[in-house]
Amino acid sequence: MSDKLVVYYSRNGATRKAAEKLSEYLNCDITEIVSKKKYRGPIGWLAAGRASMRELKVEIIEPELNPEKYNGVILCMPVWASNIPSPVRTWLDAHKDDCKKLSYLLTFNGGGQDKTIAKLEELGGKAEKTVHFSDFERKSDVWVEKLTAFANEL
Repeated sequence: MSDKLVVYYSRNGATRKAAEKLSEYLNCDITEIVSKKKYRGPIGWLAAGRASMRELKVEIIEPELNPEKYNGVILCMPVWASNIPSPVRTWLDAHKDDCKKLSYLLTFNGGGQDKTIAKLEELGGKAEKTVHFSDFERKSDVWVEKLTAFANEL
């Protein structure tokens, strides 16, 4: 078993790609947060943003791997309306005391990453490290460089 765990939530696959690549770089375990509420299509996108802005929690399927067995957890997520996605909020609220060292990886389209990191630190404690990728960066090689540097710092 590795000493780090990548935990991710992804609505449309962008965050999943970054989380999987990070797990590969770190040669560590990875587990997914799965929401019982589905946020498909444009209506799902609006519902996700609304729930996130209201700081709502949703039912999730508990991930297979327990974070308390690891020395470091990297929580990966999209930014929704400058907020923490509801499935991530649910997971973090339940597991914040299980995470020895917590780092964050965020993907975003419209900004709000700094506000989201502040809210994450308010809920889960000060981050060891953070990194974020815009949609523009994810469509170029910039995100790979940033991800590699982030992985080397962990």
